[in-house]
Amino acid sequence: MKNICFLLTTLLLFTAATSRADEVVILQQTARNFDRWSTTPYGRDHVLTQISRETGVPTDVLAEQRRQTGLGYGGLFIANSLASETGRTFDEIAALKASGHGWGWIAKQYNVKLGPIVSRAHHADKALKRELKKEKGKVKKSKKNKTEKLYADSHRSKGNHKNSDRHKAGHSPHSNLHSSFHGHGHGKGH
Repeated sequence: MKNICFLLTTLLLFTAATSRADEVVILQQTARNFDRWSTTPYGRDHVLTQISRETGVPTDVLAEQRRQTGLGYGGLFIANSLASETGRTFDEIAALKASGHGWGWIAKQYNVKLGPIVSRAHHADKALKRELKKEKGKVKKSKKNKTEKLYADSHRSKGNHKNSDRHKAGHSPHSNLHSSFHGHGHGKGH
């Protein structure tokens, strides 16, 4: 009976340690995603806004914290989350990180469960992915419209109304080139 109790206790402790390690890995991966998102166009602002929503820290304070500590955007999220959970200041948590301690060690020292922080980080990451995907679509659409406008303007400015009349009639502006090219035995099947 003692052996079974010992075995179960050992198994529970091992499972808890493994679970905490898994949470740290997931948290670090999500932190890297925040840093990656920040490098996209408009990404920095979206990342700061999302971290602010999840931690309650204003974006200008987050930007100053980053400047002072050199932490990445993911590190800002984690440090502010741990500060909130522990009742410590951001500076105290950042100092522990700067001294070489990992996020898991810091959480363990203050008896913080990482699950809720991982959940908030995952929620923020998904929101960032949606926002930046939407922003990317706007940028692509804007570039496409600009390219179409430049193309149309360049053709209008040439003053060649014959080609535009031919184009309206279903002929390509390059139809002479095309038939001439194929008429000389070039192209497919020749």
